[in-house]
Amino acid sequence: MSLTLIIAEKADAARRISYFLSDGGSKQKKAKGLSYIEFGEGDRTVVIPLSGHIIEIDFPKELNDWKSVNLSTLVDSKILKNVKNRTAYNTLKHFAPEADRIIIATDYDREGELIGVEALDIILSEIRHLDRKPQILRAKFSALTGEEIRQAFSDPITVDYNLADSAEAREEIDLIWGAVLTRFFSLAAHRYGKNFLSIGRVQTPTLALIVKREKEIMEFKPEPYWRILVTFFKKGAFQGEYEGGNIREEETARNIFNEINGKDGVTKEFEKHLERIGKPSPFNTTDFLREASRIGVPPAKAMSIAELLYTRGYISYPRTDNTVYQRSISLRSVLNKLVGSEFSEDVKKVLSQEKIVPSRGRTEAMDHPPIYPVNAVKKGVLKGDYAKIYELILRRFLATLYIAGEREIKEALITIGEHNFKTRGVRITNPGWLELYPYRRIEEFYHPDLEKGEAVKATEWNMVKEETKPPRRYDMASLLKTMEELSLGTKSTRHDIIGKLQDRGFIEGNPVKPTNLGIGLIDSVTTVKSRISEPEMTAELEGEMDRIAGKEMKKEDVVAQSRTMLHSVLSDFKNRESDIKDTINVSLKRGEILGKCPFHDRNIILLKNRDFYTVKCEDESCRINFNMPGRSLIQLLEDWCPICSLPKIKVIRKGQSPDIRCINPKCDFNRTKDSFGECPSDGGSLVVRQSRYGKRFLGCSNYPDCKVTYALPQMGVLSLTGEKCPYCSAPLIIMTGKGRKWKFCPKIDCEYNGKKKKGEKNKKNSA
Repeated sequence: MSLTLIIAEKADAARRISYFLSDGGSKQKKAKGLSYIEFGEGDRTVVIPLSGHIIEIDFPKELNDWKSVNLSTLVDSKILKNVKNRTAYNTLKHFAPEADRIIIATDYDREGELIGVEALDIILSEIRHLDRKPQILRAKFSALTGEEIRQAFSDPITVDYNLADSAEAREEIDLIWGAVLTRFFSLAAHRYGKNFLSIGRVQTPTLALIVKREKEIMEFKPEPYWRILVTFFKKGAFQGEYEGGNIREEETARNIFNEINGKDGVTKEFEKHLERIGKPSPFNTTDFLREASRIGVPPAKAMSIAELLYTRGYISYPRTDNTVYQRSISLRSVLNKLVGSEFSEDVKKVLSQEKIVPSRGRTEAMDHPPIYPVNAVKKGVLKGDYAKIYELILRRFLATLYIAGEREIKEALITIGEHNFKTRGVRITNPGWLELYPYRRIEEFYHPDLEKGEAVKATEWNMVKEETKPPRRYDMASLLKTMEELSLGTKSTRHDIIGKLQDRGFIEGNPVKPTNLGIGLIDSVTTVKSRISEPEMTAELEGEMDRIAGKEMKKEDVVAQSRTMLHSVLSDFKNRESDIKDTINVSLKRGEILGKCPFHDRNIILLKNRDFYTVKCEDESCRINFNMPGRSLIQLLEDWCPICSLPKIKVIRKGQSPDIRCINPKCDFNRTKDSFGECPSDGGSLVVRQSRYGKRFLGCSNYPDCKVTYALPQMGVLSLTGEKCPYCSAPLIIMTGKGRKWKFCPKIDCEYNGKKKKGEKNKKNSA
């Protein structure tokens, strides 16, 4: 009898691994603080899910006081390893003495290797006093399918301790730099608690990129230029533009326009040719997140969805740099599985090809394949953004395997007097892969066939004045691409970095705009000629992580070098602490102008903190100075509150109908419109509240003594009926939205709602 321990990274992965290795005969067990899955008689196998890291690193507790701890001491502090997941820790220790074989089956990447090694360290520490040496192996797989799992466990590899060391080095460096500089800047600006100023090794240079672009836009001075356009006609209209392009001098443009105005043209050159529309390359992580952001799914959410689809066995591992399908992947076999999906017709188009030749990207790596679907999902199983992301990945896979598209290009040079005009037409002759990938559109322009020397009728002549445009703000797609090009972060962390900058109030919107807080932070960082806002320093550290993984450097040496560098950076900042404080405070007072104060000839400004906003008049003596919940768009209205005569505001929250309110959150106008009746538990008032995630709900005014809450629909206007539910005594509410009204009980599972739906269904059937 022997015992094999399998270490899985997450519960879903553990269940799928157990299912495939046991042919469905595994059993989940929980007892005495242990959680595991077991199968096999005699020779037993136990699968232990870890739920991510078991261990978290931190400083000693005596260094927790921000105000009293010397930051130089923090730079050189030892780093402790604390148990984060007590259940997994206890389970590992329980089975450690019996284990004959240990197989690490965490995600095969830097982070996954570290998580596996953390588990190994716990097991080996538990049995070090015993005269036992279990066999240690590593299962490498890129998809949680039966075929891949069985292959990975039948042909295991060895654990890569250097890869784990590189991940641990990054953890330690990020902890030290983040803690030291976050404390310094927060203390300098007197921002404590939830309003601390977060500095990070990757997030700060990323924020610096966004701020730099915003300043280029703010400082941009537009310059006028003129374009001369002529509309020609032959069986249809097509446009030509002056060959010399944009004209900087109005007089020059006017002279050219006067010379050609009212005259027809003569074809000087004409060319027609077919052009291939190349297929997109397979998805790596960055390209996937960029494309997801274009269909409205933010990077952090897209990555979270992809990880869930992976653990459910629908797609391959979503953290990869690879853009070339390995030859070991049977593309036809994958397509045959996808025939069972709701996209079967498109899948069959790809399968009908005599030969399937996939596109290839620039990066070929051996750790994981590009992201692709590994199993069909039946219609209706996935909903909302989950369905959108799965469809995106599936369609990208099909596009990479289908035929290239083709377009016809027609170009001409048409002369009017002494001036040439360029014309261009595009017509799709064969959409190819574009048929299967609706996320790409190629615009078509009509153009007739012409012959050299042929007269061409002109129907319209225009001289158009335009202005040079500032550079565009980064959108999520272009920001991810720039981060990749500058080696800011990794494929696994870039989406998290952007999410943190949003959550901490440094950036907002898409395209991305820095807040005043974000601008102030970067301005304060750059008061000192420090490299922490430059991507080159982060790229150097990433290179050193790679050298640890490649056995060229030791983890301890890289961390020591990083501490030395941080001492120098901290010293420079301490010398300019007063300037840094002033720079941040000036930015924080700047605020976003909402409109004019009705009581003073000053602006009403919006100041954004992490969890709340402040709306105030620039005149410090004005009574308009209120805090209100954040995560919303606030507009000042030219309307007055009937109760307190202060201005009204419109509050717009994502996914909710706009809400008209008094600018004073405590005004009875707001209290009245937010109150929806009596709490059935203690008689308090049920009022509309906003969760930390921006979702509205009903909660008792006597919270925290009374914890009664009801979920509410997010869209539509709510109105009070004055009636109580006959079943649960909750107040009945009317919802108005999408052209209809309906009455409901806020207790979702209440019998009132069930009978109402049944009545409506019977009424519909009888009709």
